[in-house]
This record gives sequence, structure tokens and C-alpha cells, in this order.
Amino acid sequence: MAGGKTRQRERAIRGVPARFMSPRLIFCVCVAVLSLFGLLMIYSASSVTSLISESTNFDAAFYVKRQGIFLAAGAVAALVLARIDYRVWSGPVLTIIWVVTVVLLLAIFLSGSGEDAYGAVRWLALGGFSLQPSEFAKVTVVLTAANLAQRYFDDASITFDSFVKLMGVGVGIPLVLILAQPDKGTTMILAATLLVMGYLAGLPRNLIVFLAIVGVAGFLVLSLRDDYSRARIVTMFDPWRDYYGDGYQLIQGFYAFGSGGLFGVGLGFSRQKYSYLPMAHNDFIFAVIGEELGLVGTICVLAIFALLGWAGARIAKNAPDLAGRLVASGCTGLIIIQLLVNVCGVLGMIPLTGKPVPFISYGGSTILSCLMLVGLTVSVSRSSRLPETVHDRARDRWQVDERSGEERYASTPQAGSSPMPTPAYGAHPTELAHGSFTIVEGGAPRPRNASDGSAQSRTRIDLGPSAADRLRGRPAKGDTRR
Repeated sequence: MAGGKTRQRERAIRGVPARFMSPRLIFCVCVAVLSLFGLLMIYSASSVTSLISESTNFDAAFYVKRQGIFLAAGAVAALVLARIDYRVWSGPVLTIIWVVTVVLLLAIFLSGSGEDAYGAVRWLALGGFSLQPSEFAKVTVVLTAANLAQRYFDDASITFDSFVKLMGVGVGIPLVLILAQPDKGTTMILAATLLVMGYLAGLPRNLIVFLAIVGVAGFLVLSLRDDYSRARIVTMFDPWRDYYGDGYQLIQGFYAFGSGGLFGVGLGFSRQKYSYLPMAHNDFIFAVIGEELGLVGTICVLAIFALLGWAGARIAKNAPDLAGRLVASGCTGLIIIQLLVNVCGVLGMIPLTGKPVPFISYGGSTILSCLMLVGLTVSVSRSSRLPETVHDRARDRWQVDERSGEERYASTPQAGSSPMPTPAYGAHPTELAHGSFTIVEGGAPRPRNASDGSAQSRTRIDLGPSAADRLRGRPAKGDTRR
């Protein structure tokens, strides 16, 4: 028991190096700010239409309440994933996760299991909620690709042929099932993320460029084959061609940005959310942000996402192995790429894909999957290790001295020696060796000891002689040692 307390004290003294803790804290703070801001914007964008809709029971806070439930569930999932070493999600466990993901993707094609929406079958009805399996498949694909890359590039436990075959099955099958829904937006986001992971894993650049060109060509071919996707491409170039049809939503988004100007019309004062802009609280929430908070508000949101991306990249750089680097970069890449796909679509730079803004748009499956990605990234950060510096080695030599004050005083080094800094609990300041520090008793009293009723004082840190005394080589005032 005493040994366990000693180790806890030593870990508390050593702490977490700033190079690991700083990006982790920045990453988590960005996620928290974006999620809370998302609740605010969902309420602002949906309250008017919810208040007059029978399907929402005329409740202005209907959507924000549901989003809050999913946000709480996602936060719990993120905490659990952050506490578990990311390397647990490999081997047989990953196989089980992959099988469950494929079963869920197949289930939406079963009669009566899926819900048709805008020409696609992407949702599973579960009670009063609908879940989108493709959102959770993104997590599975990242874990699978990272695990296979670790086995081939670092461990060399599989051959190149085996690597290609396993990637074709482990990554290819989920992508095909997602594309068959059809969900081209998620497929495009996953494909771009996999290319980033491949680059970081060490795939030749020529191969990555070739795969990117093939992917873009394939996306165009598939989009031009069906009327729905083809109309979105045509609308991107000329939305006013069909003002009240395919171009209506995009044009209303333009009006929102134009009305917002530099500083916006004010939080909660959007006009487009009064049933002019379809899906204002979901796919086009970025347009509402632009109207209410203006150009400055949208830039601030993008800046927070950029900071999140930087922190995720630092976490990936500090990862202990290739799998961790790919998991962190893949999770961060999914969030940033999905953001860019939504923003570029709302601005008319690429065809609309229907993908929401991570953490901000309404959507239970989206917020759950995004927070799961956050949990995996934090798990990588908690396992981070870098080559030791001289400061790390000095800190690792710190110990908790469990001896009594008399024993420590008797073994105090003489003046002129070079004692090792040893935190000694319960020591008196006069027991401090020259040049070291100790943790001593003092401060406000603790609760009385249950056994003898005596009051216990709190511990504090005494850094010993002042800087001037140390420079002059003189003993501190009150130090009787010579």
C-alpha cells in the first residue's frame, strides 16, 4: 500500500511534459467550444420552424434538446475511448468491430430497415431515433487502415500482396457499401483521408497522385450517371438556372452570407431561418453563422477548426508508433476534410454533398462519431512518448523519501557535496540540503486523524535557500549546517 502511494506521489511530481499536454488540452478545448457553440447555433437556426411545426410538438428547443442528448452520449463515449489504449482496438477486437460495421451497413438495405431520404437509404430507425451507420463506419475504416499499415510498414509481419488484399477487404468492402446507399459525400471524405494516411505511412507520392486522379475520375463518372448527382453539379455552376428548384437552397445560402456582411445581423436575428433556407440547422448552418455573425464570425469558426487541426497534427507527430500516428491523423483528417466539404459546398465551390459541419450541425450520428474520433485521438496523446531529454532524466530521478526527519537529517550531505534533489515529505526547512528542494509540512490543517484525533497539516514545497544565498554559496538563514 505504501509503495503504491509512493508511486502516485512520484507521478504527481513528474506530471505530463508540456509538449504532450499542450496539444491535448488545445484539442479538447477546441472540441468543447465548437460543440457548445453548435448547441447555440442549432437553437438559433431551428427555433422558429420548430415553434410552428406539429412534428416537433411546437417546441422551439426540440432539436437542441435532442442534440444535447447525443452530445452527452458522445462525451461519455469519448471519455471511455480516451481512457483505453488505442492499441486495444486491433487484432481480434478490430475484426469484431469490422463485422458489426458491415452488418449495420447491410441492414439498411433490408426491407423496412432503412429510411429513404433525398434519393438515398442511409438511416436505421431505432425507436424514436435514426442512426447513420456510415458515420460509424468512418471510425472502423481508420482503425483498419492504421492497423494494416502498422503490420506492413513497421512490423513487416505481412507481405505486400497480403497488405493489398487485406486493404481491399477491410477498407474496400465498407467503402463499396457506403457508396451503394448512395453516400458519395462520405465516400469522398473517407477516400481523401485514406490518401493522407497513405502519404504519412510512406506510400510513394506517384502512387498517391495516381490514386487521387483515379478517385476524382471515378467520382465524376458515378455522379454524371444519375440525375440527382448530375443536377447538383450543374447547380454548382449556375444555381440561378433553376431558381425555385435545384438551385433554391444554394441561392438562399448566398443571400444569408450577403445579408451578414462583415459583422452579421446579430446572434438570433437571421431572416433566412424563417423557412426561407431549407435545412438551416443541419447542412446549411454555416450560412446561418455567416448571416448572424458575419464574415468575422465565420473566420473565427474556421480558425478554431484550424487550431484543432494543428493540435491533432502535433498529437500524431508525438505518437509512439505508426499506428498511433495514423489513427490521430486519420481522425483529425476526417473532421477537417468534412468541414471543408461542407463549407465549399455551401459557398458553391463544389457540388453539395449533404455532409454537416462537425460538432456544429444538428445530427445525432455525426456528433457521436466525431466525439468518438476525438476520444481515439486523445488516447493516442495519452500514450505519447518521445526520446528523453536531460530534463526528463533529471525528473525521473526524483523520489519520495519515506524516512523520518531524524533519519534524513542524519544522512544529509555535507556542504560542498552535490546531493540529488529528493522530494522529502514531512521534512523541516532546516533539513534541506543545499541546492535541493523538499516537500514539508505546513499550511492549513487537514481533517483530524480518525485513529488518534490529532490534526494533520497540509504539505507544501520549500525550495530552500534564496537565489542570492545560493549564488554567494552561503547557507540559508536558519540553516545551522556548515
